[in-house]
Amino acid sequence: MNIVPLVLLGLALAAPAELKRAKDRFEFGAYADAAGALRHLLAGEPDLTDDEAVDAYRMLGISEYHLGDLPQARAAFVNLLSYDPDYALDPFLVPPPIVEFFDRVKKEHEPALAPLRERRRALRQQQRLADDAKRRLLAEEAARTGPPTKVVRVQERLYLFNWMPLGAGQFQNGQRAKGTAIAAGQIAMGLVNITAILVHNQIAKDAARTCVSGQPGCSNPPYTDSDRRLLGNVEAVKYVSAGLFWALYAYGVWDAHKYFVPIVETEMTPTGQLTGGSLKLEWSF
Repeated sequence: MNIVPLVLLGLALAAPAELKRAKDRFEFGAYADAAGALRHLLAGEPDLTDDEAVDAYRMLGISEYHLGDLPQARAAFVNLLSYDPDYALDPFLVPPPIVEFFDRVKKEHEPALAPLRERRRALRQQQRLADDAKRRLLAEEAARTGPPTKVVRVQERLYLFNWMPLGAGQFQNGQRAKGTAIAAGQIAMGLVNITAILVHNQIAKDAARTCVSGQPGCSNPPYTDSDRRLLGNVEAVKYVSAGLFWALYAYGVWDAHKYFVPIVETEMTPTGQLTGGSLKLEWSF
């Protein structure tokens, strides 16, 4: 097996990461570490984009200037200009002496930069012509075939809604009737539970309803037998309503997961009308 392509691919993937580490050191002000990392990176002829190469040589030039090595700073800036002959340092981010030094280097090499600048201008013009030709081709094809007969609307659904109460998952899945039933049931059980709690607390804390041993109907103070039966019934309603609320919640979560699909693609006409059906990308559990 030929491992050379794999090695080259590994180097290409490692270059941006190494460039990021060098940038972190540069922004922290560790110019010696940044310059060393950048020299090591650039010496290996990494597969960098033009923007990445410009950024690398910019940081190297500034770092070398801070370290007092002006010839190396000059060489780094010349390499930068070979990628972008119109590049200019930002005077708000770079100290003025470094900006002046860079501008002198740029002015000194203006005769060599002029052809590079013209070449870049020609390449941009060629790209514009290619883009115009592509647009004309697509416009001609659209004029020949007419407007699109359908439009696909992509809807992304949120997984978090599967865990929310009040039928949120069902509403998201398009099951409005089921969602309404679950929401109504949970609201009703919640209101019953809260009412039972309030009634239970009111009876239990009402000093006027207490009794003492020996009074008729007070076999188990401090509540009368009738109040104790009432408290028992209210407490039963409290626990039953809470149990039904959480049972509905559990069912809603299970049902939402069962019918959940993360992405739904719906075919529509250009006027916004459904053409019938939708394509669902299923999610299995």
